[in-house]
Amino acid sequence: AGPAERDRIVVSIPLEAAGGTAVSGGAGSGPRLLRRNAALVGDGALRFDDLTDVPELHEAAVLHALHARFSRGVIYTLTGPVLLAVNPFRPIPGLYGPEALRRLAGGDAPRPHIFGVAAMALRGVQERRASQTVLISGESGAGKTETTKFVMQFLATAGADDGAPHGQTAAAGRSLPPTPRGGIPPTPRGGVPPTPRSSSSRGGMSRVERQVLGANPLLEAFGNARTLRNENSSRFGKYIELQFGVETAGLEAAPRLVGARIHTYLLEKVRVVHQAEGERSFHVFYQALAAANAPGRLARAAVGGGSAAAGSTAPLSPATPRQALGALPGGLGAALAGDEGDDLDLEGFAGRSAASFAYLRETVRPAAPRRGGGDCGREAGEFAATVAALRAVGVGGQEAADLFRALAAILHLGDVHLVALNSEASEVEAPECPGEGGPLAVACGLLGVPQAELQAALCSRTMRAPGEARAIRVPSSAERAADCRDALARHLYHAIFQYVVRSTNSSVGSRDSATFCGVLDIFGFEFFEVNSFEQLCINFTNELLQQFFNTFIFQNEAALYAAEGIDWEPQDFPDNSGIVALLQERVTGVLPMLEEECFVSGGSSETWHSKLARQHEGHANFGIVRLRQGAFVVRHFAGPVTYTADGFLEKNRDQLSPDLLTCLGGSSSRFVRERLLEHGRVFGAGGRRPSAANGEPQPQPQPAGLPTPGGRVLRAQRHTVSSEFRQQLHDLLGRIRATEPHFVRCIKPNPQSRPFADASAPRPRPLLDRASVTEQLGYQGVLEAVRVARAGFPVRLAHADFCRDFGCLAGGGLRREVEEALAGGADGSAQRAARLLLGCHELRSLLAAPRASGGAQPRQGAG
Repeated sequence: AGPAERDRIVVSIPLEAAGGTAVSGGAGSGPRLLRRNAALVGDGALRFDDLTDVPELHEAAVLHALHARFSRGVIYTLTGPVLLAVNPFRPIPGLYGPEALRRLAGGDAPRPHIFGVAAMALRGVQERRASQTVLISGESGAGKTETTKFVMQFLATAGADDGAPHGQTAAAGRSLPPTPRGGIPPTPRGGVPPTPRSSSSRGGMSRVERQVLGANPLLEAFGNARTLRNENSSRFGKYIELQFGVETAGLEAAPRLVGARIHTYLLEKVRVVHQAEGERSFHVFYQALAAANAPGRLARAAVGGGSAAAGSTAPLSPATPRQALGALPGGLGAALAGDEGDDLDLEGFAGRSAASFAYLRETVRPAAPRRGGGDCGREAGEFAATVAALRAVGVGGQEAADLFRALAAILHLGDVHLVALNSEASEVEAPECPGEGGPLAVACGLLGVPQAELQAALCSRTMRAPGEARAIRVPSSAERAADCRDALARHLYHAIFQYVVRSTNSSVGSRDSATFCGVLDIFGFEFFEVNSFEQLCINFTNELLQQFFNTFIFQNEAALYAAEGIDWEPQDFPDNSGIVALLQERVTGVLPMLEEECFVSGGSSETWHSKLARQHEGHANFGIVRLRQGAFVVRHFAGPVTYTADGFLEKNRDQLSPDLLTCLGGSSSRFVRERLLEHGRVFGAGGRRPSAANGEPQPQPQPAGLPTPGGRVLRAQRHTVSSEFRQQLHDLLGRIRATEPHFVRCIKPNPQSRPFADASAPRPRPLLDRASVTEQLGYQGVLEAVRVARAGFPVRLAHADFCRDFGCLAGGGLRREVEEALAGGADGSAQRAARLLLGCHELRSLLAAPRASGGAQPRQGAG
């Protein structure tokens, strides 16, 4: 027991009167002491793999048990239907080894484990033919991405079609992928954890399994970035459906993995042009720069794809392309690499460093070295894995070269400097040496467009007066021209990202009607010193998912009470429907009002803010910050967040000018032209929703601003970022509601991302920050779920334990009936015994004693 910690967070303190240790809680409701609980002191907390089995359920018990388990390297704990996963930030030997995977694939789940959640989902597909969803949430650095990989690894391996004997999962019938590097801590970027198969593996991976697991290096390269909180942070949400063939299989046969589909949400494409201090842009830029500038043989191997020996069991560090590919599981690297060794030309990257590009320069600063060695060699190796994975999904040869030319063009666009001629006009700054083309010339060469046309599209715009057929060109200010440049960079990158996702989906293949296990890896609740449009969208997502979680918990509680035959009238069930309505209510919701303001003549963020203040004055979940111009507060389920209205409209419109569309639509590069056609969210026209979350372009005519074959120019349809995102969320929630859900809450134990035991300290101790963990448990809804249980029957005993503890109160005849019922061993026998005992006169008198004396009557349930 230690001294009370700051912020009145739950702690353990000495309590002499009790002769031992008491659990004390102060989080939010003031200090209180709870009686000594032998189940929670010493190693007692380790006995409770499911915290709802703790006899006295409260917030203090949850935190104390998590701390006790984490200090002994136990990172997984159940809280009813929710698996809590505390990131250890270091390997835990054997936790994800072949034996663990084989045991859990066979249905043996002695302790909580992420493989156990995946196995439960797979059994739902196998036994009930019902689609499943594993919902993984947590703040940045809590381990969501790695947890997602573990679920995918289990499902892909257990469902692989490799001739496993009837009645066994594939995992039980063959040699399994060996252990990932450790717990939930980050693994080498560029693929799933390094888990080479043994040579006894039957034929290695199936095609579908290889394609599913091989999608990870692509998604991470193009969608992940280093942030202050996480060196490999996903900057987009994803929902991955692993589809299983169950139509012809019996109940004893393992479902067969037949396809997959990836849906993505809200890529943080603003990161392409701006990052916070100490953060970086997307990994793929640094990978390409490292590969293009690696010396000698390393450069040739990097752009050629390298090779790896199938089934190699030697420990490999991803410092070279060959090793990066070899680090992928089960010979995946060898299967991806191939032998064609095509020479990928990295034009635009060679001879340049990250510090030399404006879009990357601002974030380059001395930093602590990442795990795994020097950045340059590691990133050149990761580039080889990225190129190999691209080839595996059908993007190779000229198509891959054009893709990286477009990526290089984005960086060179950032170096285009727009200078003001006057307050209303601008031009591109001339290169220092007259004979040089400058960054605009390089970008135009890479994009395949004439330099004069792109310069005109940046520095001026075409306008047409109402009723006038003739268009005129109006000069743009330097600020407006720079905004157009950045918008082009953002949209081009987003188009490339969608293309990668779509190519992956096409390569893996999918079935519209297949039973599936979905894995949702979504951004957690966010609040910073300055919160803008992106944070509101992310927090709106979390509100919808929290509403779904609340409903699920309510239904589980209702089922439990019904099974006990107990009448239950929930008085104080958590409900965030008022917040959801505030954000999305038709016409008056915060987001619909923002969308409407985007199409009002002269609309602005300031006007939108004023309308919000008038519309929602007095709303319980909304407020205006009087001392900060343009600031407003939304009181979210997780807590109040102050948003700054400035820039909301611009980010929500997220437009690309028709002049830029016309310029790029005439590109000599087929890759660039097709990206315009497919990038429906920006360039869509017609009445259909512009793009789907899986990257598939919706049926539509030519993009807005581009001429159709008949010469007609189509106009952009009325849509915004938030309206499309809300539609995507609606589709996602509809899909999830049609499945059986499984919840995983990832917990970051300390803000510094330090391993669970500091070996350098004189007395190693678990690095679990109580204040931070309590905050995460709160805004992820875990403590609220505990509160629901407390509001009903906070003291919950197993039927057999109840009979054992109170059976002495029964008379001889009743006691024998209770003992006979317990000895029966049939399903429901312990419940029947408990019901008999509850009819005992002595016990009823004992339970009624506090009521007779005027004391509080505890409510208890035998669960």
